[in-house]
Amino acid sequence: MSLLTTLQQLRAAETQHAQPLSRLRYLHIADQPLLFLPLNRPGETARPLAVMAGNDPHHPHLFLAPPGDDDHFLTALAEHLHTYIHSFQQATRIRPAKGEHPERREYLDAPQLVVTGTATVDYLRKLGRALRYRPIPDGADPAASVAHLGRWLTFFAERAEYATSSLLLNLTDLLSTHWATGQSMLENAHLAPLMAWILPPDGQTGLQAALAAENPLQHPPDGPTIDPSFETARLTSLFADLKSARGPHRQHHVERLRQTVESYLTPTWELAWDALSALRGMSPIPSTAARWDADIRQFTHHSDRLDADAPPQPKQDNAISAAVNLAELEHAAAALDSRRALEDTFVMAERRTTGEAFSGIVTHTEPDRIIEPQGPKQRAKRRPRLTIHTTDPVRLEINRLLAGPHDPAVHMAVCDIFYTPDGTDIVLEVTTRTGTVNNPNSRSVPAVGTTLLLTTAPEHFRRPQFPDRDQTPWTHAGPDTQAAEEDPA
Repeated sequence: MSLLTTLQQLRAAETQHAQPLSRLRYLHIADQPLLFLPLNRPGETARPLAVMAGNDPHHPHLFLAPPGDDDHFLTALAEHLHTYIHSFQQATRIRPAKGEHPERREYLDAPQLVVTGTATVDYLRKLGRALRYRPIPDGADPAASVAHLGRWLTFFAERAEYATSSLLLNLTDLLSTHWATGQSMLENAHLAPLMAWILPPDGQTGLQAALAAENPLQHPPDGPTIDPSFETARLTSLFADLKSARGPHRQHHVERLRQTVESYLTPTWELAWDALSALRGMSPIPSTAARWDADIRQFTHHSDRLDADAPPQPKQDNAISAAVNLAELEHAAAALDSRRALEDTFVMAERRTTGEAFSGIVTHTEPDRIIEPQGPKQRAKRRPRLTIHTTDPVRLEINRLLAGPHDPAVHMAVCDIFYTPDGTDIVLEVTTRTGTVNNPNSRSVPAVGTTLLLTTAPEHFRRPQFPDRDQTPWTHAGPDTQAAEEDPA
């Protein structure tokens, strides 16, 4: 936790109102996201009891799984989710070839699932794993099967691990990124008190509204676990009646259960749409559109895999896949933090308190510095240098690429760092937009006396190169090179 975040939390506790941690939103909010609120049955088995879902705030769909009726529940839920997803698989566009990427077809837009918190993301991951290996009945449409529902839920849950992805929005996580409250992170994981701090009712402070929201009967937890007091007061007798009921009497009790669950989930349903409205009211940073385009490509790729009858996602990654996925997650998160800092002054200020960004004055420049060729096939390169003096704390290393809001496309590599009694001198080498020896670009080198604000360039974070499979040792799932041939004699 940074100094700025701690300061805003203290201000929130003092003023009893949430304080902003950023002015701009960094994730995409779709025009018609699908809100997904699951609820488990009480008990150790924790099987699904109900799901409230839909993309219309005023007309939610409740899918109920009373004891003994799981198959109908899953079939109806699969049909609803597939209908929503298929609505984005109609219009396509052609991306022209660029660099090493060939021409490709992709959809114009992508679906977006919204959940209230991390517990629901984990629930979707487990539910997807439980469903995606189910056999598809003979004659059934694979694209509408429960197994395909599991594969889609797994896809959304996996994309939620990427900080850059908006395909599955975690409301409490995203709200906590943009607002500081006077309560703990554990309390922020509950949507009702978090929204009470951010949007308290008229005449109440955030603290007063949050204290009122702690009543589980008036503000039920946002799932998927049922509050024990609600279970004792309402569900225990209903399940007992269902267990002994037969025929028309059972349908009567099922309807009572439906009304009870609907009344439990409706406050969270309305609160989640209020949270989406609050987030939609924030302006996105410019790079948000590019990240949503990347999500659309991932959606297209997964759709094509399903259309090609590819196997379900594996239950467990092998060593190579796990290493690649971990590297992608780490580099995506680091690059996003840098991009947000370049486009959001609040985030840049926070990074200055941690030493990941600094403001300084240019004290010396070498605008005409040339690197002579080292070989017969190389040519001279223009590599200007400059020195910046800063009094900010600095936590950088040699060769780190830096960029600033003044021109994010201009990258500067850290060549040397000197600590002085009154601050730090940082020697930088301009590596992009320098022009050529015969046609220099003088605008890439700031003049002496210019104040620069710099942080790590997003392009600095690149996925490391992993060895090919045949070069991977057998200890990491590579080929077994110790197989011996039998002596034919």
